[in-house]
Amino acid sequence: MASATPFPAGAPVGAERRGNLAQRHPLTVFLVLAFAIGVPGMVIPLLLGVSTAPGLLWLVFVALLGSSLLVTWLADGRAGVRKLLSRALLWRFSAWRWAIILFAVPVLTIALAAASGTLTSPERGWAAEIGWYLFNTLIFGALSLNLWEETAWAGFAQSRWMARHGLLVASLITAVFFAAIHVPLQFEGDPSGSRILAGTGLVFLTALIARYLLGMHLLDTGGSILAAGVQHASWNAAQKLEAVEGGDWDWQMVTALALLTLLLAVGRRIRRPQARPVGPEAEKAAAAQWIAPPAPRSPSPEAPSADDRHEL
Repeated sequence: MASATPFPAGAPVGAERRGNLAQRHPLTVFLVLAFAIGVPGMVIPLLLGVSTAPGLLWLVFVALLGSSLLVTWLADGRAGVRKLLSRALLWRFSAWRWAIILFAVPVLTIALAAASGTLTSPERGWAAEIGWYLFNTLIFGALSLNLWEETAWAGFAQSRWMARHGLLVASLITAVFFAAIHVPLQFEGDPSGSRILAGTGLVFLTALIARYLLGMHLLDTGGSILAAGVQHASWNAAQKLEAVEGGDWDWQMVTALALLTLLLAVGRRIRRPQARPVGPEAEKAAAAQWIAPPAPRSPSPEAPSADDRHEL
């Protein structure tokens, strides 16, 4: 049986060829498992005409989270799994970053709705609207779903692609697969062909924007999966704001997401760029630190015995 132990530093050239498949091609193995397990779980409920909610849970917790943890264990051992999961608890970053993650998308969404005349007064009042948004973001969204989804996408896949290619290319690659696995959701409810095409196109467009935003959060928070998961939950919750009238997808939210991504990208370049990883090489180096398996502890030298001390 192939060992799941990661290659030690200084291993001979060609050692990677003797490792297991997950060590040689972790991203390929992850994608094969995620799609092979996850897509049937989404398609079968559609064919049966039942709710896709159980299929969505299957997708997140078994196909995505389960596959990412399994491949990490096979490639980097238990220490690698602990390191990956520890990033889901990484909350110590600036209050300003937390404010951006929690409130930038809904505030921009409401501002765009007000500017376009599509803002209404919520029936339950603004206090209830804010409270419901926070519940949908932190509890229903992040804690129960999006944090674990982003453990797979941001923590495992996008981080590894970023270590190879940098922020931009990694975001584009992740966006393609992230959007593709969500395509079955566009068939829910017996929609027309044009609606399916429009919805699928919007999913891919939004994914391109969103993955770049999450990639910037990873770089600026030391690889925090928690930051990515809460941001993901935030834009989902912004789609459910009762005060915004914009159709099924709420164009205001998609525009707000794009505007936030643009503002943050520009801000990273002009505000203390030396304090964060900016540029492909710095981005690769930062991401490599997040995914590197912990170095094995070297055995401590034994203290000389009494007889040895006498001989010395």
